[in-house]
Amino acid sequence: MPAGIRLRTGETYTPKQLARLLGYTEESRPGKVVRDYLRAKNPKRTKYQPWVLTEAQAADVLANVPMKH
Repeated sequence: MPAGIRLRTGETYTPKQLARLLGYTEESRPGKVVRDYLRAKNPKRTKYQPWVLTEAQAADVLANVPMKH
């Protein structure tokens, strides 16, 4: 997980929130970089359903999706 980013115990997160934490703030489709990662990792997940991520899932995203420079 990138230095300085802390997740709150028991909270849930959306791809848009995580993308913002990673510095993806100017994208036309906020959260897409996170959703792309999640889809690659979970190819059998039902399409067109909202992502609500647990703290552990959010930590995985933050550890594996690069920060925007």
